[in-house]
Amino acid sequence: MGRPPVPTHLKRDKRLVVMLTDSENELLAKAAKDAGAASLSDWVRDLLLEAAAKGRAAQR
Repeated sequence: MGRPPVPTHLKRDKRLVVMLTDSENELLAKAAKDAGAASLSDWVRDLLLEAAAKGRAAQR
């Protein structure tokens, strides 16, 4: 028995590749952990979406 399927509108199937050095990756991983994020990916996604929303609001 596996995990139930994710609803189509919530499925994340697009990939964004960002190249980092070892030290950059370590810094971000520690920041995500300190923030209590479930994963580095979740933490980065949340920050990027928040910044994008603020940027759009500032343009209006």
